[in-house]
Amino acid sequence: MIFSLVTGLLTIYGCWTWLCLEFNVRRARALGLPVVRTPFDVNGHLWVVVQPFVWKLFAVVPIPWSAYPDIVRFSHRNWNYLEKSNPIQRFGPVWALACPGGVHIYVADPDAIEDIFSRWKDFVRPVHKYEVLSIYGPSLFNAPIEQWPRHRKAVAAPFNESIMKFVWQETLQQTRAMLNYWTSQSAAGIPDLQRDTRTVTLNVLASTVFRETYDFVGSANLKLTNLSTAESFRDALLVVHHYIIHLMVIPYRYLIGPLVPQRLSRIGLAALNLKQIMTKVVTKEKAAIKDGSPGSGGLVTSLVRAIDHTSKRGVLSLKETLGNIFMINFAGLDTTANVLAFMIMRVAGEPEIQDWLREEIMAVTKGRPVQEWEYELFSELRRCYAVFLETLRLYAPVTGLPKTTARGVQSVQIGERTIAIPPGTDVFPMLLGVQTDPRYWDNPFNWKPKRWIACEEGSSGVFGEALMVPRKGTFFPWAEGPQSCLGKKVSQVESVAVLAALLVIHRMRVKSKPGETEDEVRKRVEDCCDDNNFNILLEMNNPAQVGLECFEI
Repeated sequence: MIFSLVTGLLTIYGCWTWLCLEFNVRRARALGLPVVRTPFDVNGHLWVVVQPFVWKLFAVVPIPWSAYPDIVRFSHRNWNYLEKSNPIQRFGPVWALACPGGVHIYVADPDAIEDIFSRWKDFVRPVHKYEVLSIYGPSLFNAPIEQWPRHRKAVAAPFNESIMKFVWQETLQQTRAMLNYWTSQSAAGIPDLQRDTRTVTLNVLASTVFRETYDFVGSANLKLTNLSTAESFRDALLVVHHYIIHLMVIPYRYLIGPLVPQRLSRIGLAALNLKQIMTKVVTKEKAAIKDGSPGSGGLVTSLVRAIDHTSKRGVLSLKETLGNIFMINFAGLDTTANVLAFMIMRVAGEPEIQDWLREEIMAVTKGRPVQEWEYELFSELRRCYAVFLETLRLYAPVTGLPKTTARGVQSVQIGERTIAIPPGTDVFPMLLGVQTDPRYWDNPFNWKPKRWIACEEGSSGVFGEALMVPRKGTFFPWAEGPQSCLGKKVSQVESVAVLAALLVIHRMRVKSKPGETEDEVRKRVEDCCDDNNFNILLEMNNPAQVGLECFEI
């Protein structure tokens, strides 16, 4: 009886899924676009849980990725990275992916991409997909389109040059602490690159928000189980961030109670602690401002100035302020930390690039110790910035920038053709596809930081160099237009500071195997970076397998 019931339900579900898929295939074909079909929506909740086990099974089969049919390849959650610009070569600058959940249109034409980003009221952020991130309240990231300008105005205020100077100095300090930890681990090498870059980024973010300095704790000494009842914003945020998927599925208020398993209860307590810490700081800042004091001067001070519990004047409520504080930290944490890990890994496999970078660092800083570097040096470290940009080009942490057509049919010009897109249709500018398109990038799959540097006419040497500016619509890791990422410059300043402080008197290297050549070491580093996943953001699966070392020159 039970077997028959389960079989019947599965049959009904399978038939319904097939009917939905065929309906969406017809919708896509009606647009006159090339169509790829897949039986799974890569962002569907059930498929997100199941698909890692599926790919483990496929990994056992000795078949190259390119040999699998489209129905398999485009069901992979990380297909954007695995395919890169290949779909553009096959299907052209616009094509559709049909699945049971809907039709997704992918755009790889630079002019069309710029048009989509600029028309932010026509192509809106699909906020319904990000409601799970409203753990503490609405934020700029998931506010409805009519509320978005109010959030943007309040959240944009703190991102000024004063904040950038603080980010620069704090990053230099945290990087020096990370280097001290790495060199003390000389026998074992760097145990966990991604966790250490996350710690640097977390400490910088937390300090920027509250103007409190946190000690660097190396990955080998970091125990999440000891942080669940922490009173520090940094520690509570670390636990919440680590278990963010749990909190997306189950609100933290349901994870607290005598009947909840201890492991889940710790997650709930950490989330509650984080809210209490944020509320306490916001209340304290609000009182200081009311008394005429400047407050801490951190990012939270500017946000608190926008609080109005009634929201009648078009500013932020307390709940919205907490939501934005959390989202600023959540959105800025692993996005920067993961790029730092990819960047350091690639630099470690390229001794010549390290020499090239150190030449600039010594010329710009004039050999002064790191603690004396002023923020103004940031704009002069063009080679360091080029390494960051090239890493973002190939390993952007966010591989998709979804938009949804608003009410009414929205038209997009693709070359000489106009595509009329129905309302409620998902539209994706192909980030990694365009950033690896051979029409715009020479040897697009090679990591070549020097591509970003050009010598100014009549000049030579480090100070005669300028940054290459790519064609609009071919490089957009922070998105573009009015809804571009507010934390763009924070990530730039932080990444350049880390790289400069890292290489001024230290070198990175890979532990070579007996008889291994430099080219083989480089290939091993590249393979490690290519062995990645996209659970929430792009990250390496196992950077420790390479065996990185850091040593003083």
